[in-house]
Amino acid sequence: MLLRASCVLFAFACLLCVRTAYATPGPDSVAILANADVPESVALAQSYAEARQVPARQVCALSMPTTEDISLTDFQSMLLSPLLDCLRAAGVLDRIEAVVVIRGVPLRVRIPTPDGNMRASVAAAIGAWQSVMLTGEDFVGQPPGTAITCSGGSTCAIARWANPYRTGPFEPDFTATRAGVEWHPVLVTMLHGRSYADAQKLIDSALAAEAAGGVPGEILLMRGRDSARGVLDTQYDAVAAALTTRGFSMVNIVDFASDSSGHDLAGFFTGTATLGATIEGNTFAPGSLVDNLTSVGAAPVNFRATGESQVSIARWVAMGVAGVHGTTAEPLNNAFPSRFLYVDYADGATLAEAYAKSMPFVYWQNLVLGDPMLAPFATRPEVTLSGVSSGDASTSASMVIVNATDALDRGDVSIELFLDGVAIARSDVGSLEHCLSIPDDGPHRLLAVARAADDASGERPYRPKGWQEVRFTSSGAVGDCSAADAGVDADGGAADSGMADAGSDAGAPDASVDLDASVDLDASLGMDAGTGSSGGGCGCTVTRGASSRGLVLVLLVMGLAGYRRRR
Repeated sequence: MLLRASCVLFAFACLLCVRTAYATPGPDSVAILANADVPESVALAQSYAEARQVPARQVCALSMPTTEDISLTDFQSMLLSPLLDCLRAAGVLDRIEAVVVIRGVPLRVRIPTPDGNMRASVAAAIGAWQSVMLTGEDFVGQPPGTAITCSGGSTCAIARWANPYRTGPFEPDFTATRAGVEWHPVLVTMLHGRSYADAQKLIDSALAAEAAGGVPGEILLMRGRDSARGVLDTQYDAVAAALTTRGFSMVNIVDFASDSSGHDLAGFFTGTATLGATIEGNTFAPGSLVDNLTSVGAAPVNFRATGESQVSIARWVAMGVAGVHGTTAEPLNNAFPSRFLYVDYADGATLAEAYAKSMPFVYWQNLVLGDPMLAPFATRPEVTLSGVSSGDASTSASMVIVNATDALDRGDVSIELFLDGVAIARSDVGSLEHCLSIPDDGPHRLLAVARAADDASGERPYRPKGWQEVRFTSSGAVGDCSAADAGVDADGGAADSGMADAGSDAGAPDASVDLDASVDLDASLGMDAGTGSSGGGCGCTVTRGASSRGLVLVLLVMGLAGYRRRR
């Protein structure tokens, strides 16, 4: 189906200013959704979780239809509600900011409207997350579009809900109120292709790009084949200028050519309903991003082994790109992402944030394929974790030491420590010591996630995460790091940060939870840090600031940050 240029033509303002970008989603805040009734879907979910150190409790394999489309009733009862329940039961719902949907999950949801059924992509419907109407109704289930009269007198649907997330950091508690909606969105991408092997290439491309520390090659801005599909061409000059100022030397604006070949590409943008050798005749570097402005690049037929409607985005997946956007049904040409998405990406944004911030609408036909954590241009904090090594068989409590450094020196790096996906300790000063007790047999995973500080100068407008994971085993009841020997009740005497009380079966006792780095726990509890040792024989000394004044400052900063997010 051709885009209806006479209905709506939409162009973003072309600004040369640096837009805020934050490399935020990490293994601590990404959930994975697979179809439990498709073994290959579960296997791909596990492959991604392993590659990105995502805790098992953040992987939700749900029983659902294997059809390409799903009804609203089934979407709500078999997909969205069970997904939220899965993450809530695991104690991680409040920290999730991105969801990876795995091939095998339906692509589209049918939503009844007064004008008949409209469809949204399942990814876009999940992205609405826990948004609610100000009237108290659930947002998901509202008409995703509005019926209008298009060229030739035909009726078509146009996107209805403007994107509430366009600037600033995306975090789990991102909230905005507008258009009669209290928005509580989440970033959503998908791992999909014409086969599970192709979908795996999205993971491989992301990992290779981050290992390389960038995406080498040409960024090709190809004009659209016709005026309807070239509606975003007006952005090209400004995008090229912005990328050139950031040190990209190969940014080229060219006329449309169906069979242009021989390029080594880091990015590719165009608009066309047909495309020949310009896909398979070029090399796409690991980490490369693509968007083609045409109607149905992500329609279900385009993910089948054979068959193609207009230009299948799965063709780019097979060529090894890291990210590509398409639409699952006719969206009209005002619904495609701004070409400035590559500027955000170059500034260090994750793939999920770069695409999401550039979308003019949400809860529509849009679908982004790729790893949401990918940020090859970000300088991530370097994390070292000692005290427990991979392959260890722990027989006593261990003092775990985490250090995080930022090569760009944006300020103190915050650190959070997770045992089997449960947060057990935190520091805001770039280092952390935590007495780790393991109360049960079996394998365990210790994950340290560090996040760079906000750069007050604005020169580096992103806060990437870095992480390190250690896998070890325990043999029986090993040493206990509770404060019992210091005269503090292990279950309730020590102040509880609420980090481990998550319905967890990981076995980390509340008393071993380390509080905010600015709190002097030893002083506030009357503990003797030099003698407070128990069971396995390691004391409960932790790295912290020296006074409660730091806590006041931290709370003030957190309050201001929360206010900025909710403006």
